[in-house]
Amino acid sequence: MRFGLSLMATVSLAIGAASLYHATFSVRSQWLGRTCWRGRRDRNAVALTFDDGPSPDTEGILDTLAEHNLRATFFMVGREVESFPGIAQRVLKEGHEVGNHSYSHPSYLFQRASETRDQLRRAQDVIARTIGVRPILARPPYGVRTPAYFGATRALGLLTVQWDVAGFDWKRRSANQIARNVLSKVQPGSIILLHDGDSSGKHHRQNTVAALPLIIEGLNARNLKILPLHQLVTKSDWPSATG
Repeated sequence: MRFGLSLMATVSLAIGAASLYHATFSVRSQWLGRTCWRGRRDRNAVALTFDDGPSPDTEGILDTLAEHNLRATFFMVGREVESFPGIAQRVLKEGHEVGNHSYSHPSYLFQRASETRDQLRRAQDVIARTIGVRPILARPPYGVRTPAYFGATRALGLLTVQWDVAGFDWKRRSANQIARNVLSKVQPGSIILLHDGDSSGKHHRQNTVAALPLIIEGLNARNLKILPLHQLVTKSDWPSATG
């Protein structure tokens, strides 16, 4: 009897742990709160998103996007906006969307609720003060969401946007490998994750800069348009007011 109860308790704990992992780490999970991870599939289009900037490498990405007359979404880290205000301003000036990617890029899994709220609010304030626009989109560092995170985003009127295709450019990948990672998985409605900065400050993003023309060429060959998120995400998902 004791063995049976012990086994049931172990199984229950395992199921609970698996459920918690899915809710927190799975980019598609809706268990803790509304999350957009893919756009409309009837537009034959995709969205490019960039995390962890701005940084000096953002300039190269902006140059390529301007050359092709394309718009993307940049999820900015507040601390990096303070370091590179001119680049952050250029992002907005050239017609790109800006989202909240926290103030200093912690994992919210290890933050108290008050710290999570402060991360999001502080980033909102820094971005608004620097570029004159308060974001209505958020992406949590590492894609990790918690109940406190969703409580803060609801209070600030932020829509959480994850992704369904990644270039894995945060690993040691060549430009060709980054492009292949994207093009091998992309489909209509995809939200593509790339990086224009590095939260640790240890790595450059020159390989991402070099991969971007290859990605654009590959998407064009498949007749996939590149649209800003607000044109790709279902209208009912889009926030009607800022926080």
